[in-house]
Amino acid sequence: MDLGAARHVDRVVLKLPAGWERRTQTVAVAGSTDGASYTTLAAAAGRTFDPASGNTVSISVPAGDRRFVRLTVTGNTGWPAAQLAEFEVYGGSTPPTTPPPTTPPPTTAPPTGNLAAGRPVAATSHADVYVATNVVDGNPNTYWESANNAFPQSVTVDLGTARPVSRIVLKLPPSSAWQTRTQTIAVLGSTDGASYTTLKASAGHTFDPASGNTVSISVPAGDRRFVRLTVTGNTGWPAGQLAEFEVYAT
Repeated sequence: MDLGAARHVDRVVLKLPAGWERRTQTVAVAGSTDGASYTTLAAAAGRTFDPASGNTVSISVPAGDRRFVRLTVTGNTGWPAAQLAEFEVYGGSTPPTTPPPTTPPPTTAPPTGNLAAGRPVAATSHADVYVATNVVDGNPNTYWESANNAFPQSVTVDLGTARPVSRIVLKLPPSSAWQTRTQTIAVLGSTDGASYTTLKASAGHTFDPASGNTVSISVPAGDRRFVRLTVTGNTGWPAGQLAEFEVYAT
């Protein structure tokens, strides 16, 4: 679970559907501020979901700030899989306080670099091993490919919080084996992941090995948390294809 920013956390509540029979799942809880390094908050232990108590389990953890909260399930007496209906995270009634600043905070500089690098990403489909996470891994030789002959297809990156966005850079593998192709792509943006606005209307964008198989698309400057590409055509292969999906503030 990505809480979007470091938040005060001291309790996790897990639920199964109220009508399910009693079962015990072995669950550990871990937390992280950066999504890379995790600390164990509650060691693996049997957590019993009992319909008599609403099939609900509450797990207290040491109070502290975490952005990411992870559950690891290693057993379940009721079914050979992990099962959860609700994964709730609470911060208690007294969050940590910060003394008010005595001087105005410094002006925040605009973010630099590729805002999409390593961020969560999702696609409407993928073919074989060509998954969506390949477009944010920084490796131009790995790529996402959608299901074939099934346009339109989309890939969406979550920047974690609303960030200023004014330019998108798209890449295909630079190898000469990837011949020139034109993909028809629209760019959309959203602050909440539900309502999207068109930032760049659908148009043909040509990926040419002579220019590094790279396309740069300018969009109206503004804050967006989610940036989506919708692909409706490709002259080189009947699917959406991308090796890197980069998002920049300038």
